[in-house]
This record gives sequence, structure tokens and C-alpha cells, in this order.
Amino acid sequence: MKKQIILLVTCLFIGLQMAVAQEHVTNIRAQQNDKMVTITYDLNVRSDVRLFISLDDGQTYTDTMKVTGYVNRVVPKGKNRTIRWQAFKDLGYGDYPEIRFKFVTKEPQQQAPRPKRIPKITFATLNGAYTNTENPSIGFTFGQVQKFGWYATVMSGFNFAGLAPAAVSDAEGFVGEDLPFYKDEYAKTVLSIMGGGVMRLNDMMYLKAGVGFGNRSLSWKTLDDRWVRNSGYSAVGVDASVGMMFNFGGFVLSLDAVTTNFSIFEGRIGLGYSFENR
Repeated sequence: MKKQIILLVTCLFIGLQMAVAQEHVTNIRAQQNDKMVTITYDLNVRSDVRLFISLDDGQTYTDTMKVTGYVNRVVPKGKNRTIRWQAFKDLGYGDYPEIRFKFVTKEPQQQAPRPKRIPKITFATLNGAYTNTENPSIGFTFGQVQKFGWYATVMSGFNFAGLAPAAVSDAEGFVGEDLPFYKDEYAKTVLSIMGGGVMRLNDMMYLKAGVGFGNRSLSWKTLDDRWVRNSGYSAVGVDASVGMMFNFGGFVLSLDAVTTNFSIFEGRIGLGYSFENR
């Protein structure tokens, strides 16, 4: 003789940490078919659904272990959600005058979106520059940036006569009260060594600012082969720059405005590449 389970469906709607409205789980039906109990319900709100049973008139409840279907997970809302419970495997064979069911539902919390990862990139550019005193130069820039970063730049005209001149003259060529005898030979020196900071504005645009040493000078050669730097057409001292960098999927364009002692001004353009650090 088969043992039968007498089912008394008791609809209890409670939540974990909060009350769950009764309309979450509705229209509960239960039917025994041999050793399997099928429980069907409607769910009006997407919820995490758990099913518990009581054999002592609701005083205590235990978890249903041998269940499959729309239970013990987040269930999408809809009608006729089905749970299949292998009751005798959970309870053992016997006569059970009354079984109470309790549904516990909880709306899943919306996960906060993860903040967008800001990649750290390394960049390098080959630069060309030209001053208002017609001093061209070339060089390179190297740096790294995430939200903030750094860069270093070296520029040169590859003529170093103005770095350590024998003397310094005024704009007319006088050294003190003396006017040296000059050849018809001159040299333009450009040397710039700078470092600075980079700030990411968005995935494509970056703001740059830097400071360093600059020498943009004009030197004349005397008859005795000495170089005299002409201070009227030269600036030696502090280099300062501001600029923008644009990153087009790894291709880098850099534009900078540079000044030495705020007397000589230079426009600088750089082309290069960047790659993301892993």
C-alpha cells in the first residue's frame, strides 16, 4: 500500500530583512503524483524564491532539499512556475497528516555598476619645433598616464655653440664697451630639457604642463674663433610649456606651446604611439 502525503498548502509571505507583498507569490497549487509532489505558483515580481515545510503546524520550518525547478534561485516573474519535490526522499516514508508550505521571497538587489577601469598607458612621440626667432629643433617625448601621469621631453637643434660661449654681448654685439671683430659666421643653439604632468580629460584628450631648462640662443664667431652669445636674440633659463595630447586608438598627436623666460616662444608638434600597460 502506497503511503500518501496529505497536503495543506499554507501561503505565508515573508521576506528576508523586509516584508514581501503578498502579491509576489499567488495562486499556489500542490498535487501529489506517486512519490513526487508538484507545486505550482504565479510570481508577479522577479524574486529569489525559497520553499520551506513544516510538520508541526507551523511552529518550525525546514528547508526542502530534494527540489528542482523554479526554486532556490532567482526566478523571473510569470505564471505557472513549477517546483518538483521528492517528498519521501526528504521526509522518509510515513503518514503525514499535515504539511505546511512557506514561500520566502526576496527581490534581488541591483548590483551597482562597476566603475569603469581607467587603463594606464605609455606613450612616446617624435617632436618637431620652431621658434619666433627661427630656431628649429627636433626631439622626443616619453611618459605614462592613468588618471594622472608624467612625461619627459628632450629637444635639440644639434648645434651647441651657445651652451658655453666665450662671452655674452648685447644686441649690438658689444661685450662691455668692446666690440669684437666678428666673422660672417653665426650659430643657432636650441636645447630644451623638460619634465611635467599629464591629466586625462577623457579617453581621447589629455592636458599637459611642464617646466625645465631651455637655451635658445644666437651666437656670433669672432676672428679668433671664439663664440659670443648675443643676449638680444637669445634666452637662457626656465622653459615652461602647456599643451594637449590626443590619443586616437594608439596613435598620438601632441601640440605644445613653449617659452623660454617668456621672451622666446616655440610651437611644438609631436607624433607617436601609445600602448596600454597590462
